[in-house]
Amino acid sequence: MENPGQNTEGLVSWLKSTGGFFGRHTMLWLEILLFILLYIANRYAYQRDRAVVESLKRELVDMEYQALGVTSDVSAKSKRSYIEKVVESGNAGLSIRGESPYILPK
Repeated sequence: MENPGQNTEGLVSWLKSTGGFFGRHTMLWLEILLFILLYIANRYAYQRDRAVVESLKRELVDMEYQALGVTSDVSAKSKRSYIEKVVESGNAGLSIRGESPYILPK
């Protein structure tokens, strides 16, 4: 069954026994396998990072629209016509001065 002089070390002995292309270029095949694994790992990391970037972009657009809405509300409430309407209604306890607070030199 088994030759007593034959070395049985598994994969290494099989590669050595072939003596052909695979036996001579074992390190080349290991390097190719390593580069393939690195490529696959980097590709998955890249896709994960792109997904995070896309979600952050969507969140940024949502925040920009929210800020635009708040800005328009603030600017509407700080307009002179709105303020004068609130003062004239008398609910604020304020009155409009007849003269300017300072005199402009001529």
